[in-house]
Amino acid sequence: MLRKFFVFALLAVLTATAVSADVAMVEHRTLRQGLHAKTGVVKPGEKPHVPANRATGSQGLIDASGLKYFINTNITFSTTSSASGAMSEASYTHAVAATTLNGGTTSSTLNDAFDGYNTLCLSLNNTVANCQRMNANFVIYNELGPATTECLGTTSRVNRQVVLPVQTAGNIQMQRKVFVPDNDSFGRWLNYFKNTGATPQTVTAVFANNLGSDSNTKITGSSNGNNTAEVTDLWVSSFQNYSGTTSSDVRLAHVLQSPAPGVPLTGIHFVDGDDNPFWGYTFTLAPGETKIIANFVVGQPSNAAAMSKAAQIAALPGNALQCTTLAEQQEIANFQAAVPIAQVPTLDGVGLFALAAGLALAATVLLLRRRSAT
Repeated sequence: MLRKFFVFALLAVLTATAVSADVAMVEHRTLRQGLHAKTGVVKPGEKPHVPANRATGSQGLIDASGLKYFINTNITFSTTSSASGAMSEASYTHAVAATTLNGGTTSSTLNDAFDGYNTLCLSLNNTVANCQRMNANFVIYNELGPATTECLGTTSRVNRQVVLPVQTAGNIQMQRKVFVPDNDSFGRWLNYFKNTGATPQTVTAVFANNLGSDSNTKITGSSNGNNTAEVTDLWVSSFQNYSGTTSSDVRLAHVLQSPAPGVPLTGIHFVDGDDNPFWGYTFTLAPGETKIIANFVVGQPSNAAAMSKAAQIAALPGNALQCTTLAEQQEIANFQAAVPIAQVPTLDGVGLFALAAGLALAATVLLLRRRSAT
């Protein structure tokens, strides 16, 4: 029995070594194609190229359900709906069973999820209001240059997380990472805020949106069980209301916080007929402190499926924390994990080898003692 236990332990450690190496394999690269398309800058002998179905200055990532998200990367013009790290669009790559008004389904390649989603701005007067260009009260996270990517997927072997550059506003440093998994169905933003000053700073982060549902925007549910968006809601779902008996847009859910968050929603504006919802969080940063505000978006073929997935993500299961470190998990301020997520061992190759050798030696000694006793 002891021999089996230590053999298992040794195999577990060796497996952890392989997993650690795989997780640590980060392939950063500049997303040049969007830059070429926007500026016309092309290397000698290289032809300009923009892949099909790819927005200018963006990185396309497809989740496990086939929904493709277009993440703004090298945005070189002032805007809110297409700010850095926002999403210009999300559409399915294949037909899905989309719900109809009368309760049935129809095969449709749903699209037009966004016209600009999850713009980040810093509200300098600490009010939750819609981000506005040319307004001195807002610093919009935008025009920051090319992004990089990291975190290999579990099946596609493609980097799944877009890393945007740091932007500074006074003593506050802001940064964003946008993640789309290949083994689940959602998009995730990690929005970093660091106080580089010597005194505490109270900040308000606002997230502004331009949905593809236009004046037909309809709230379909919320975690509170009604169709009203409130600061106590963990999530709110919406879609473009039916025209006749069908709707060609993706059914959405917007995941904003977990139960009992350290930093809850401060304000939210999200009503029927208005495709420009926004929400925000006010919190204080100690000198040198970093806090992360996380947001998720879900796209599904039905409102019921979108709400179900949103409720699941609000509990912050393991998949929702893919491509995060233990430090980042601890810095997420508006979510709490239902179960702490174990971190992959961080020992280097020498340390893990020494640990494995020690376990093997211990197993050998115990085995020899057992044989001598018999």
